Amino acid sequence: EEGVCWFSERGGADPRGATVLVLTSPLTDARWWAVLCLLAAAAAVSTVRVGRAGLFGSLFAAADALWCVGSLTIKQGVVLAEGGARVSGGGWLLMAASAVAAVSIIALAVPRRRGLGCWLFATVATFVLWSEVVYLRFFGDLPSVAAATAVGQVGQVEASIWSLASRHDLWLWLDLLPAIVLVLASDRLRSPTPRTPARWRLVGAGVLAVVLAFGAAWAARGGALDQVFRRVLVARDVGVFNLHAMELVQNVSDRLRRSELSDRERHEALDWFRRSAPTRAGVGPAFGAAAGRNLVMLQVESLQTFVIGLEIEGREVTPYLNQWRREGLWFSNVTDQSLAGRSSDSELATQVSLLPSARGAAAFNFDDNRFTGLASALRASGYDTVSAVAYDGTFWNRSRTHPAYGYERSFFDGDFEGGEQIGWGLNDHDFLRQMADRMRQLPQPYAAYLLTLSLHHPFEGFPPQHRELDVGRWQGTPFGAYLHTMHFFDRALADFMDELRTAGLAETTVVAIWGDHDAGFEWRREIATAMGATHDEVGWYLSQEVPLFIRVPGRDDLRGERVVPAGHVDVAPTLLALLGIDPAPYAFVGRNLLGVPGDEPVIGEYECWRNAGHLFLQRDGTLANGRCLSFPDLTEVQVAACGDAFERARAQREVSQLVLEHDLQPWLHEQLVAGVEAAE
Repeated sequence: EEGVCWFSERGGADPRGATVLVLTSPLTDARWWAVLCLLAAAAAVSTVRVGRAGLFGSLFAAADALWCVGSLTIKQGVVLAEGGARVSGGGWLLMAASAVAAVSIIALAVPRRRGLGCWLFATVATFVLWSEVVYLRFFGDLPSVAAATAVGQVGQVEASIWSLASRHDLWLWLDLLPAIVLVLASDRLRSPTPRTPARWRLVGAGVLAVVLAFGAAWAARGGALDQVFRRVLVARDVGVFNLHAMELVQNVSDRLRRSELSDRERHEALDWFRRSAPTRAGVGPAFGAAAGRNLVMLQVESLQTFVIGLEIEGREVTPYLNQWRREGLWFSNVTDQSLAGRSSDSELATQVSLLPSARGAAAFNFDDNRFTGLASALRASGYDTVSAVAYDGTFWNRSRTHPAYGYERSFFDGDFEGGEQIGWGLNDHDFLRQMADRMRQLPQPYAAYLLTLSLHHPFEGFPPQHRELDVGRWQGTPFGAYLHTMHFFDRALADFMDELRTAGLAETTVVAIWGDHDAGFEWRREIATAMGATHDEVGWYLSQEVPLFIRVPGRDDLRGERVVPAGHVDVAPTLLALLGIDPAPYAFVGRNLLGVPGDEPVIGEYECWRNAGHLFLQRDGTLANGRCLSFPDLTEVQVAACGDAFERARAQREVSQLVLEHDLQPWLHEQLVAGVEAAE
């Protein structure tokens, strides 16, 4: 992992171990800082008793400001240490400078309540930094400013948050208690000063803002902001809060420039989609193989490829899905393309075939876009379109995004009858049963997009009465609960298909199933072994794959495993082509996997990618500093071997982002349709 460790090519047994004692730096350990603040508070009490005269009196008169600067600086170092990033000398300087600026502004704004202002500001900053620690433990990186748009969903992921919290985190908060003593002592020892005129306070704040701007420019001059692999490695050179401030400025600047899309850029995007049209076109024997059939899509929470075929203590975890490897199409090399938007990102990618945004969940940042995706294409062909998730429609903004994707009706938590709650909502068995009942009433043909909920990080509290597996050593662990929930979904799916057969719908319905994203397990050696992966960065990346199944009734030729590298964005064009709708005139970055998909790179997390011949692991956004491995033997080769696919991956990412940011799908679709009509 970049900046943390490396992986050698040495084989054989593990080297002989030795016990070592590691002492952390006081600058990156909240325990040292809390103890220091406690001692300072005791000294401050003694100084107050003696009086304000002397060196100690002057020192503790400024104790509130000194503590606040130290707290803001040290705690940022603690957060970065959690992410494995050692703060550079310039990073410490910039963190301290921004903390001094913040305290100075407080002192200028409320000079007589400086201590209280500093304490409240540091308390809020501590909460923000603790939140970043929790986020970092799950996602492996600091959140972007855009991720703050999802803050309203914190209540729904409370269980995950507490599972990621640690008792050790209390040290991050403990300095706030002795700080109360320091604030009171400072107020007692500080000499009364005349109130500073408002105009001078504004001038002082302006000067400090300019100083901060020059500091940010100095950091950028050194190339610190060129790093794109992990934000935490940028923050080590500029500080956590400075990084977010610069991201905020950049986001505002990007939004202001959004309306400045030139005609040249617009037509370059159009040319890209024209050139890529053959990879998504409806061609070959599978085109129209299910024309006029109903379509049911199941997006399964946290379903990963490694559970397919997995046995635990002699029993299959997913026996029913294992059958689908033979009875339907099974795409076994599907990259999880979700980012910070998690489930909502896979909704975007599968439904409108665009890559998620690297700057926060598109479900919030681009909810006003007018998409032309899978559901809208089916509606134009006479399909009735519905979506369903037994949860609050405001979560991931689904009450807005699902209609934008083309669904005429959406069912949320209030539309379902009561039943046993597992995980976040109505259990998968009852959810699918109720949707099977609804499908009996839908006009045909219909397209139903169903999102399951029973499986979700942190995979705790799975009901004992539904535990059918003996998970052995994993009993009582999140991984063991995950296996139980996967088995539960598998059985629920079997019952759902029986319901469709009873209703006479099974033979007239195409059923597609995929996982929305990885389960989010801590990457430990024993977890990697259970997944059948190597405990290194290559094994981690490949272990994140999700399965894709498509069952086409009555077509024996559309069965068995397909090893073509694929991603979430390939779902929409593949399904449309099966149903007889040509995806070529749509602004999809995905391909028709059953047509002529070519050997295009499939982009995953951190903009790493793989195709049939290579796996490329990103480092800093450049080809030269990345790792290129041949596939499937995973032998490292010269990065030049990945050069052509690297450029195609970058172009794909850029054009997808352009379409999202400028709401180009409708215009591109019109132009692509016009081009097809002109050719005819």
